[in-house]
Amino acid sequence: MKRKSLIACALAIGISLHGMSEAQLAVCDRLWCGAVGYAVGSNPSGVAAADFDGDRRVDLAATSESPDKVGMLRNIGNGTFAAPVNVALAGGSGPHSLAAADFDGDGDVDLVVTRHNENDVQLLINTSGVFSLGAITGVDGTDPGQVVAGDLDNNGFVDVVTVNRGSDSISVLLNSGGVLGAAVTYPVGADPRGLALGYLDNNDGLDLAVASHGQREVELYLNDGSGAFTAGSSLSVGTELRPEAVAIGDLDADGDNDVATSTTAVVGGFVTVFLNTGSATFGAPVHHDSEATDPSAIVIADFDLAFGNDIAVLNGDIQNPITGDIEWLVAVLSNSGAADFGRPRLIEVGASPAALVAADLFTNGASHLVSANQGEGTLSVLENSNVILASGFEWGDTFPWSRTVPELP
Repeated sequence: MKRKSLIACALAIGISLHGMSEAQLAVCDRLWCGAVGYAVGSNPSGVAAADFDGDRRVDLAATSESPDKVGMLRNIGNGTFAAPVNVALAGGSGPHSLAAADFDGDGDVDLVVTRHNENDVQLLINTSGVFSLGAITGVDGTDPGQVVAGDLDNNGFVDVVTVNRGSDSISVLLNSGGVLGAAVTYPVGADPRGLALGYLDNNDGLDLAVASHGQREVELYLNDGSGAFTAGSSLSVGTELRPEAVAIGDLDADGDNDVATSTTAVVGGFVTVFLNTGSATFGAPVHHDSEATDPSAIVIADFDLAFGNDIAVLNGDIQNPITGDIEWLVAVLSNSGAADFGRPRLIEVGASPAALVAADLFTNGASHLVSANQGEGTLSVLENSNVILASGFEWGDTFPWSRTVPELP
């Protein structure tokens, strides 16, 4: 169909094409748009999404190495991002994972980055959209990987937790008035790889879930409300699987947060779900095929706004049976109700993806996806077009717009 006819049809059914190019229209189907890549530097392994500059659009941040840095990509509208503005880190420090939060309580969203070669974390302090290097705090463990942030002791300041793969531990760094205190470490199972934060036992404190690859289980740590943790249940994924990453969210709409973990097998990969029956008591694992190998980073979000929270997981490389090309994929598993997940939808991203985040990048009420791709030094932005006729106002716009155009005959 000619572009003029497409525009006429779109306008006839009340869809705005504000900010959209013909190429952007061409890559979208009824569910997702193809990946749009943004160069960020060598070996990006962490990505975070938040409004860093206060313009009510969600921006992106990513780690990269050689040289070591964190780059901020400003959202300039309609989910399009400017080139990264980089903050240099110490050479050889090995920036890995990122978490975004207002650590100093000034109203601007800051960042914390794990530096796995230095066994510490560093704050990046945001002042009106401009970042500067902040304090460095040791984690009292080795090879810190994923970092998460939340107010663990209910004092109004956001705290930090890291998972330390080299020392089989997690580290809790409580924030007092914008300053991270000394790390308190807790031993966990062998080869911990993933970490998630959420309410599991319906008490006052945020709890933790750890994916212990070597132990073949997800271990729960329950918060007493003061930021101190005690070991809870250990959720076995089975003797043939190993957990890689973990996420917390309500998957069966019963008001209790459940646990989902990406699990690898000798052949293939799965998303394994544990449903919370109340007060951090969990049922048997239910395994869902991710239809690829080596699933890793996992997120929970309501992508289709239909039957509750869905799951997205990064998959390892797979050979396209038609072209023979090697592809890297995100698997999106839609929830048809009560944590009943069907076959995943597979969407291609950049080479060797290592991190995944979901956020409303297009200011239209939908959850979109971003992967950090170590193999090619890029971020892949995946627009969710599964919300039919999702429209709204972007900050500063004078008329509503929609990114979603149904397929036309």
